[in-house]
Amino acid sequence: MKRAIFSRLVLLTLIAIVVCSLVSSMIYAFYTQNQTQEWLTKLTLATAENYKNNTAADALASAAGGNRITIIAPDGRVLADSQDNAVITQNHADREEVKGATTGSVYVAIRTSRTLGEKFMYASIKADDGNILRLAYAYDGLFHNLAVQWPAMLAAIAAALVLAMGLARGFTLALTRPLEQVVDALSVGEYARLAEGASSYYEIDKLMQSIQTLLQRIAAATRSLRDEREKVDYILANMAEGFVLVGDENQVLLCNNSAKEFFAVKPELSVGTLYQLTRDPALLSAVELALSQAQSTMFDLRLHDGRVLNAYVSPTRTPENQASATLLLVDMTAAKQLEAQKREFFANASHELKTPITSVLGFAEMLNRGMVPDEEKAAILSRVETESRRLSALINDILTISKLESGAPAAEQGPFDFAEVLREAVDAVSPLKDGTPITIRVQATPTPYHADKRQIYQLCVNLIDNAVKYNKPNGEVTLSLETRDGGLVLTITDTGIGIPPEYHARIFERFFRIDQGRDKKVGGTGLGLSIVKHIVQAHHGKITIQSTNRVGTTIVVSLPINM
Repeated sequence: MKRAIFSRLVLLTLIAIVVCSLVSSMIYAFYTQNQTQEWLTKLTLATAENYKNNTAADALASAAGGNRITIIAPDGRVLADSQDNAVITQNHADREEVKGATTGSVYVAIRTSRTLGEKFMYASIKADDGNILRLAYAYDGLFHNLAVQWPAMLAAIAAALVLAMGLARGFTLALTRPLEQVVDALSVGEYARLAEGASSYYEIDKLMQSIQTLLQRIAAATRSLRDEREKVDYILANMAEGFVLVGDENQVLLCNNSAKEFFAVKPELSVGTLYQLTRDPALLSAVELALSQAQSTMFDLRLHDGRVLNAYVSPTRTPENQASATLLLVDMTAAKQLEAQKREFFANASHELKTPITSVLGFAEMLNRGMVPDEEKAAILSRVETESRRLSALINDILTISKLESGAPAAEQGPFDFAEVLREAVDAVSPLKDGTPITIRVQATPTPYHADKRQIYQLCVNLIDNAVKYNKPNGEVTLSLETRDGGLVLTITDTGIGIPPEYHARIFERFFRIDQGRDKKVGGTGLGLSIVKHIVQAHHGKITIQSTNRVGTTIVVSLPINM
C-alpha cells in the first residue's frame, strides 16, 4: 500500500509538472513572439518616418539597428536592399508581407525566405510614395523558443520531481504510519496501542478511533468467550463425573479426565474414537441408538475393577447441526455399596431383633396359657427381663448409629475432663470374665477436652467392655491417655484372645462377629465397635488396631484437641 501510494503520488506530480512546464513554455513562447512583433512594428513605423527624409536603404538599415531593409515598388520589383543587391531582379509581388502592406499600418508575417532559405519575421508598410518598406528580422519561430527553454525546463522538472518525491514520501508515511500501527497492534493483540500518537489528518484519527472501539469490543467479547471456555474446561477437567461428546462415526469430540480414568486411559493421551475408550457392547449400542435414532438410554455399567457407573447417553447436535451424543458417567460404586450395606444392616437387624422378640413372645404365651409351674415362673420372668433388656440395648444402639450416620451435630457439647470420663467408664464395666476378675489399669492425668461428653463416655465404655469380654480369665486391660503431636491419644491394650489379621478391617462393621457361637455367649448387640468408629469419625479422629491371635489386642484412638 505504501509503495502504491508513493508511486501514484510521484506519477501524478510528474504529470502535473510536465503539463505545467509545457503550458508555461508555450505561454512564454507566445509572449516572446508578441513582444518581437510589437518591437518590429515600432521599428518599421520609425523607418517609414526616416524614409520621408532619406530613401537610401543602407542609411535606413543603419538607423534601424542594422536590420535588413528592402524597398519594393508597387509592382513587386525590388528597388533597394540593405544587405543583398543581387536579388534586385527578383519580383516580390507574391510575397505575403508585400500583399498585406498598407499605408499607415504595419503588416507582420513570419515565413522562410525563398531567397536565403532562412526563417524571418517580416514587417511591411506602404510609404507615401507608394513604395513598400520591408524590415526583415531573423526569427526561428515559436518552436525554437520552446526548444531553447527545454534544458531549463528539464532541470526545473528534475528539481521539482526530487522535491515532490520527498513530499510524497512524507505524505505517504503520515498516511500509512497509523495503518501500520493498526496492523502491528493487531498482529500482537495489543489493542491499547491503537490510541498511541495522532496523525496529521482528522479523518485518519477518526478512523483509528472507530477501529480501536470496534477492536476493543471484539477483544472484550473474545475475552468473555475465552473466560467462559476456560470455565467450562475447568469444570469438565475437575468434575468427578465422566463426560464424553461423541460425533459421527463414533469420533470422540470431547473427553474429560474422569472419563479417561474410568476406562484406564492416561490423561495426557488424546482419544480419537470411542473404541479407544471402551469396547463395552451395551455402551456402544446405546451411543449408536443416540446417533442414529436420537434415543436416550440410561443403564448401569460395571467396570473391570468392580466399580459401577451409571451411564446416561443422550442425543444432541453439534454447532454444525450434525448428529452427536453425550455420555455422562457417574460413579455409583459408593451408593451401590451403601445400598448393599443397608440391605445387610436391615437383614442383620431383623435377625438380631427376631431372637429376643421370639423369646419374649414364647415365654409370654407359656405364662398366659399356664404352661409354666409356679416354681419356674421366677426364672422365666428373669429370662423375659434379660431378653427385653437385650432388645432395648439393640434398639438404642441402632438409633445411636442412625443418629451418628446422619451427620447431625452433637446436641450437648461442652468442656470436661477426659480422664474423669475414662474412669467413669471403667467403673461402669463389670471387671469379671467367667467369674474371674480382670485387672484394669488406668494411666491418665487430667486432660481438658471439648466435645459431646455422652458420646466420649459411650466410646470408652464400648472399648473397655470389649477388652473385658474378649479377654482371658485373670487377664489385664491397660488404658493410657496422653497428648501427642497436638492431639489426644487413647490406647486400650488387653491380653485377650486377639483378632486374626484377616478380620482387622471388618471388626468395625455392623453386626460383624468373628465366631458367631462364642460371640453370642458373651452377649452384646454386635454394634459396639461400629458405634466407636462413627463417634471417632464425628470428632474427625482416627482409630487403628494391632492384634495378635491368642496374644492380645491394642486399639489406638487419636482425636484432635478442640478446647
